[in-house]
Amino acid sequence: MASILNKDFKTCPRCGSWLVSLEWDEHVDSGEVQDLWHCWQCQNEFVTVEAASGEKEPSVAEITKPFFTSLVME
Repeated sequence: MASILNKDFKTCPRCGSWLVSLEWDEHVDSGEVQDLWHCWQCQNEFVTVEAASGEKEPSVAEITKPFFTSLVME
């Protein structure tokens, strides 16, 4: 499996196809994110590595609050 150091690639490193899709992403640590990509043309899988953006991920409470506050009955 190939590894690319940034996500600014445009095509599959094996066949050059634009038909690539993100299969999985993983925060390896606080400073690195790895993405697993799949090429639909040649079935190649490859990983890109990028620096984490530093943005704090929202908590479950922050995500659900706008949706469920209107359902609370007092």
